[in-house]
Amino acid sequence: MTTFNRILLAAAIPLVVAAAGCGPAGWENNFEAGLSRAASERRPALVMFSSAVSPDCAQMDEEVFPDPQVRSVLDSFVRVRIDYLIHNKLARELNVRSVPTFVVFRPDRSVAGVQEGKMDARSFSFFLIRYRYY
Repeated sequence: MTTFNRILLAAAIPLVVAAAGCGPAGWENNFEAGLSRAASERRPALVMFSSAVSPDCAQMDEEVFPDPQVRSVLDSFVRVRIDYLIHNKLARELNVRSVPTFVVFRPDRSVAGVQEGKMDARSFSFFLIRYRYY
């Protein structure tokens, strides 16, 4: 496979995933729908800016999100996963510069907190607990 084909394939993966509506179970893939749901349920929204080609995002998927403590705290949030490459305008509006980046929104759509970079399960749990009740 040529270098050009590899680059083309890497660029196409997020588009295919987004078009298929794929994402981790329990995660919305629509920013507006997720924030509207959070407002109607009076829960905070956890928005993850990710990329299908990011090893750090893959590591979070494989090692952090399955952790029982993380899963129990995640249930307090409406979870929204946004592809950074596809939704770069939204990422710029929120000053997201890298993936993964986590933004917690209160039900009124104001930002409660931001965390850039991958975390281990313990650190991620502490981050979530801090903003669970916004």
